[in-house]
Order: sequence, then structure tokens, then C-alpha cells
Amino acid sequence: MSDESTVEVVGDHTYVLHLQDSEGGAVEIRVYANPEVVARLAAVVNTDEYQIIMATAAYLIARQRADDLPTFLELDDVAAAYDGYLKDISARLRTDERPRDH
Repeated sequence: MSDESTVEVVGDHTYVLHLQDSEGGAVEIRVYANPEVVARLAAVVNTDEYQIIMATAAYLIARQRADDLPTFLELDDVAAAYDGYLKDISARLRTDERPRDH
């Protein structure tokens, strides 16, 4: 994600992506992190929901302009729309994986 992009937690499994369009305007996209999709990804790689949302945001804006994305997304819809999403996100999260304090 770009330096101007942020992710805000707004409720149970719900996040707002604050992105910029191609002209520098603000774009907000609400994302629901379906627990089933999160569990599938977390079973493959040691990560948390927030990191999955961050990786998903980067994945989406690498493929589409922020202002072309719907204003509301669910992770299972993203997985249905992009055949390689789960595999790509798992690989991205493995690459970004760092030791965690327990």
C-alpha cells in the first residue's frame, strides 16, 4: 500500500480503507473480513485479521484503481472475483511474516 493509504478498524471484522485515487482524491472502502476467509488464510500462514486486510488492500490497488473499487467489499467476494487471491495473499503474508511475541 502507498504511504497515503491507511486501514481503520471500525467494528467486528469491519474495516475502512482510506486510499487515494489517481488524482490524489480520497477514497474510502469498507471491508468486511469474513471469519471463514480469515480462518482459511490463518490456517496457512501465521497472521491476524488486520494483516490480511492490509495485504488485501495492497493486492486490490495493485490490480485496480482505488476509485474503481466498490465502496463495500467482503473478503469472500474478493476471493470469488480474483481466482488467485487466496494463494497470492498467503504468499504475500508468508513473505511479510515476522516473529510474534506471545
